[in-house]
Amino acid sequence: MIINPVHFGLTGKHKHKDTKALQRALNLAKKHPGSIVYIPAGTYYIKRALTIFEGTTLFLNEEAVLQRHCKDTLLKNGWRYGQYYGYHGNSHIHIIGGTFDMNGSRIPDNNTTMCMGHAKDILLYNVTIKDVVGGHGIDACGVDGLVITRCNFEGFLDVNGDRSFSEAIQLDIQVPGAFPKFGTRDGTITQNVSISECYFGPSETPGFSSWNRAVGSHASRNNKYYTNIFISKNTFHQTGDYALTPLKYKDTYIMDNHFIDCNGGIRFLGTKDDKNTADVQSGRVTGPQGGSDLNIINNRFEGAMQKDAIHIRNYRNVQHQSVLIADNYFGNSQQAIHLEDINQLIVDQPELSLKQVTLKNITSETLFLK
Repeated sequence: MIINPVHFGLTGKHKHKDTKALQRALNLAKKHPGSIVYIPAGTYYIKRALTIFEGTTLFLNEEAVLQRHCKDTLLKNGWRYGQYYGYHGNSHIHIIGGTFDMNGSRIPDNNTTMCMGHAKDILLYNVTIKDVVGGHGIDACGVDGLVITRCNFEGFLDVNGDRSFSEAIQLDIQVPGAFPKFGTRDGTITQNVSISECYFGPSETPGFSSWNRAVGSHASRNNKYYTNIFISKNTFHQTGDYALTPLKYKDTYIMDNHFIDCNGGIRFLGTKDDKNTADVQSGRVTGPQGGSDLNIINNRFEGAMQKDAIHIRNYRNVQHQSVLIADNYFGNSQQAIHLEDINQLIVDQPELSLKQVTLKNITSETLFLK
């Protein structure tokens, strides 16, 4: 079933009519899972967050723009007071094409463009997200099966300079304080993720530079791991901090990416003895934990970085397990690699000198360097 919001009064540049028409179309799709909501070319003003439901494909013409005219997010997959658990919320949602414009130069309020939580099978293809103030492009919280490909993340503004942790794509866990939009805080974590062929950089809007971070996480809990994460063939351009900031990931592949004039490349951390090591059920804080099976292969790092091209470490000498770094290109002799707290390390970078690599608390290493 193909649903055109024009039939519900979609006109363009009228925030009351546009928002109402789009939500009515999405509500109809809710009654007919598997439906496609098609948005024709034009600019449409959004006055409150749109909610998308189970089994809906939202297909935007390549010249369609959903532009924020409120303080809220643009799109979410759950009601504010909905009681969603595990991966059993509104799932099998596909978003294809068009531009989601947060309109940050006119509405400089902190928010995130898309909030997807408690779900399976979320796909974004050929989507542009632009001009976000403070928040994230996508907050994927408790999602099993997230595919983001050939998308553009353009333009971020850190108004007060206190959002260094904001990622264009935040891979998240359902715990208090992490995802305020909806759902239960039951520790559901994001897993099985593919992010490929995307661009992260500044927009043409004056004052909107690249995100501080492109992809990463900054919340965790004891024995909870972001698992099966594939980040490949992306371009990271002028990020203000480390472009990638995985936190206690397992089975992660960072391959064939291009880092251009970023402040830092990849930072891989575990958790220390704080709320990120708390048990989900009891709340009891435990000790540090590390990640495992990290593979950093065939990436290009270009430009003078203020921070390391690759930085891996943990806390209190707790080690990450199994790290492979191979066949990466480092275009600046000042770029450095910091490797700390690792058991089973392989580095195959024959063009690097040992002075470019810092090693600390490493066991069972195999190094191929100058």
